[in-house]
Amino acid sequence: MPYGGERSAEDHSDAADLSSKEMEMKQAIDELKAIPGVVGACLFGAQEGLIQSNLPGIFKPEKLTEVGKQLTKLLVAGRLSFSDLSDLSLHYDESVVIARELRKGLTVFVICDPSFNHNLLTMSLNLLQEEMRGQVDVQRSGFAEDSTPRPAVPLASPPVAGTVDADLEPLLAELRALLAKVLGPMAAIIFDEVREQWAVQGAVASRVNELVKLLHVEIGDADKIKTFEALSAPLLKK
Repeated sequence: MPYGGERSAEDHSDAADLSSKEMEMKQAIDELKAIPGVVGACLFGAQEGLIQSNLPGIFKPEKLTEVGKQLTKLLVAGRLSFSDLSDLSLHYDESVVIARELRKGLTVFVICDPSFNHNLLTMSLNLLQEEMRGQVDVQRSGFAEDSTPRPAVPLASPPVAGTVDADLEPLLAELRALLAKVLGPMAAIIFDEVREQWAVQGAVASRVNELVKLLHVEIGDADKIKTFEALSAPLLKK
């Protein structure tokens, strides 16, 4: 390596290649976001973590990284039961999450409204998968990998830890719905994750205020927190 902190032509070439790949990946998920009903998409690497995201700013990188890890684990677990599993589909009341492994170690997950154009998204994911696997083929000097799209097998949402009082379920469902008014489609995932953490120490009525405080932390925006407080206050007074 040259002295004086100078970069060689090879260093500049590597940087240019990296920048080009990043731009290509960003363009790929931007095309997914253009599909009707798609809120945004993320690329997650098993080694790299969160690579690219075009979701709204309310979706923090730390949270998306955790979601990416969980979806990758679910895809791996799903293949133990369904060897031909291609897509993971999680359906919530306010949103749908679709995840697919584009190639080994690289997963894309898409957050959608329930009314998203499923056929168009599937077609776009097929094309993106072929493109990503094609890049691997070139790098491996012709090593071919089967890129034939396989049918999606919906999996159930991850179970929530902790036993919840039956009488408390309606209240939690209302809080979940109110959070969706503040955060949109990602609210279901955030609420279920926070609820799981909260329930570990006891999902009882006397601890609901603690759950609300945890949700405030996840919301992370002062104005949105005030809105959620105003919406949830009547419930907490019951």
